[in-house]
Amino acid sequence: MSEQNTADFLSRALPFYGEADKRLLAMLPFRRFLAPSLSSLPEEAVTRRIVAFPGEGHRFLHEAAIAGFEGRLFASWYTCPVRELQGYTPIRESRSDDGGRTWSEPRVIADDPGERILFCPPVYAEENGRFYLFLNQMVSPDHIHTLDLYRLDPAEDRFVRLWSRPVPFKLNTNAVRLSSGRLILPGRCGELDGFPNTPAVLIEGPEGIEGAWRMRKMTPDGVLPDGSSLVHPEMTVVETNDGLVAFGRDDNRRVPLAYVSSDDGETWTGPVAHDVPTVSSKVYAGVLPDRRRYLVANTDRFDRSRLVLYLTGPEGAVFTSRLVLFDREDPKPEFPGGAACHYPAAFASGSSLHIIATLGFASGERGACLFTVDLERI
Repeated sequence: MSEQNTADFLSRALPFYGEADKRLLAMLPFRRFLAPSLSSLPEEAVTRRIVAFPGEGHRFLHEAAIAGFEGRLFASWYTCPVRELQGYTPIRESRSDDGGRTWSEPRVIADDPGERILFCPPVYAEENGRFYLFLNQMVSPDHIHTLDLYRLDPAEDRFVRLWSRPVPFKLNTNAVRLSSGRLILPGRCGELDGFPNTPAVLIEGPEGIEGAWRMRKMTPDGVLPDGSSLVHPEMTVVETNDGLVAFGRDDNRRVPLAYVSSDDGETWTGPVAHDVPTVSSKVYAGVLPDRRRYLVANTDRFDRSRLVLYLTGPEGAVFTSRLVLFDREDPKPEFPGGAACHYPAAFASGSSLHIIATLGFASGERGACLFTVDLERI
């Protein structure tokens, strides 16, 4: 970026950047994803609801996913009795037949009552009229043991496991169907039963979703130009007119990072720094039915107390407007006691964008909340 652009960007980013962050920024190419001025989307366009409160035996709910299939919304997540990834950690699901207004009592999809295996996070996908669910088995927090694929059995109305493979790849909460027809899964990889810190994607093979998948790393080893290693680089991928963009998280540095691909995820360049002020949590991006791109992320503060939706225009990958979904300093009656809102995932269909997220409380407990955005009003 030009010298003037660098000065302008740093003047706004200074509250978030330490000296190490500034040194890294100076080493990276820079790409703008924000328009010079952002318009505010109408607050009335979003409806807020609770999907699941913390409950007995399941007081920590996290990494929720959402999707629709045959007119029904599906939501799932992992839960723990009290603390993250400690103790019994099943994947549970709930369903809605009225567009997210009400939800069924949660039920277990996958678990290990012996508490040796932990499960996370769920990822929905649809192909050839069938509905699928991916998830990870872990031997300890974030230490990936297998990648599992489930398929919804219409006769039994439950997800049935098709296979479990020793793939050291941690899922994000989205599957991306490209315009080419190919399905890819963004995430991060590492050694089997180890901690994954290298951004990567899994790419569907010619046999389709039930067949073999291949892994492609976004960077060789997860080490940044300043010598620091990426930590928790959870990735999300969105298709633009110029190729794929992967936005990611890094808990070691505060510089927002992205990777780009011009060949449907086979090869990647980056990282590049960018100007969307994403901080300290998972980012989620996608494409609306009218081809606008969206991104949902925690921004501006490092306590995950503000969650924002960004939108582009009909073309390109520059975000021109935004809508604040959650702000602890502007509490909403629908979320009593909500102190943080993070780890978003989304599903767009027709005139609605459904965004599910983890709702954190001051007690440390977590539930799930839903934002339904009326696309005709934005």
